[in-house]
Amino acid sequence: MNFSAFDLNHVRALHYLLEEAHVARAARKLGITPAATSNALRRLRVEFDDPLLVRSGRALARTPLAEGLRGPAREVLAAAERLFEVGAPFEPGTYEGELFVTTSDRVAEVLLPALDRLLAERAPRASLSMRTVTVEVEAFLRDHGGIAVIPDISRARGVRAEALFADDFVCVLRKGHPLTKGPWTVRRFAGAEHILVAPLASSHRGVVDDRLAEQGLARRVTRVVTSFGLAVPLLVASDRIAILPRSFALARARELDLVVRAAPLDLPALEMQMAWHPGHERDPKHVWFRGVLRDAARASGLRLP
Repeated sequence: MNFSAFDLNHVRALHYLLEEAHVARAARKLGITPAATSNALRRLRVEFDDPLLVRSGRALARTPLAEGLRGPAREVLAAAERLFEVGAPFEPGTYEGELFVTTSDRVAEVLLPALDRLLAERAPRASLSMRTVTVEVEAFLRDHGGIAVIPDISRARGVRAEALFADDFVCVLRKGHPLTKGPWTVRRFAGAEHILVAPLASSHRGVVDDRLAEQGLARRVTRVVTSFGLAVPLLVASDRIAILPRSFALARARELDLVVRAAPLDLPALEMQMAWHPGHERDPKHVWFRGVLRDAARASGLRLP
């Protein structure tokens, strides 16, 4: 392709067509008709000498070249948007763009109600895309200009971060569990069946096991899950117990009649950080959105740093 002959206005259409792999959805993002979007796709196919999107059953699938173009198209569009953001005031009340957050399911469950309410009040025309962490966080922040709410990321390169809230760990068990009667001791705690939450489900040990070992005790882990949410149904239906973050545990306890008790061990608090790409450090929209997340954490009753 002769780059000097390529109209950079076409990058926006390329980006949304490749991201959505759907003409009508891309049209909505572009603010044009599906017919105009189809015309844009035909033009891009000629310019790249590739079909880009091909029919696969009732859906469209990206060609190998299209997959390779997705990242560069995102980067070019993000760079173009930053040209207009520099030095420009941000007006949340009239902003009609998209705000991105990636985090874990349990943080989303605790934080989302307050965040949704604050955005409806302060930026009623904005849209929010909140997803659980299923991608490489640094790449997500670079490509989307969003915010990640995740545990300590201080070792990650090319990421700015600050503490958002801290959560201590508690023990959760069903109402009527044998451990709800009698003394609440570390020995009885160790003797119960346990559920372990391990993000990659790659280990049957955690910090609880290390603390028990210091006292000459061990526990029996009979279920390993990859998220706190997956632990809950296993608690409701059995005599197993689990160590979960307090904010998540209290929210679920009210719904499911679970019992929350202080952990009979000295466990380190879980510090959750707000992380972003350095390129958005002074972006007015980004600075404003970080403030909204702080307010959402406060409104959710989370313990601030």
